[in-house]
Amino acid sequence: MFGSFLSIYETQWEYQYGSLPTGRFIEFSEAIDAEKLNRLLKHCHERIQTGNSWPPQMGELWVLKDALTAEELLDSRIRVLSRMPASQIEKWLVQNKLFNLKHLAENKLDEQFKKYYLEAKRLQEKGLLHTEAPESSLLGNHSVKNLNDVMREAYEQKHGRQLHPRIRQIIDHNNDE
Repeated sequence: MFGSFLSIYETQWEYQYGSLPTGRFIEFSEAIDAEKLNRLLKHCHERIQTGNSWPPQMGELWVLKDALTAEELLDSRIRVLSRMPASQIEKWLVQNKLFNLKHLAENKLDEQFKKYYLEAKRLQEKGLLHTEAPESSLLGNHSVKNLNDVMREAYEQKHGRQLHPRIRQIIDHNNDE
């Protein structure tokens, strides 16, 4: 792992971390699996592409191992805006933040989506991220008949599914002309 970062940053890595891993870096590398290492390397490549050629500090490495890369964030945003969530977090975003996201200007969308995503992630870490059940399963439990429904049912019992005689007379009169 140390060699991967050394090959990306070369002399800047040696200047900041030395040519051999220290105890702090070894402790950090033991907490990283292959998926998090790939994410870290993607973050480093993104930083270099944006002109930041210095390696991240140790604290940044700890944060970046769990943070979404710009590419992952864009993919997630596209899934949320197209209502095709791939995770619990994205489903929560669709249910709770989609209206706000759809009404944002494009130049503010990235920043606000990232804030909402982090909010959802924190809720998930605390066990407070709850997504609603699909609406179709809730209709039977929470459905209420309103006055229009009652009047329509009464009319259908009295006249069947035919048009009211007065409306039928108006239609027939217009067809005759």
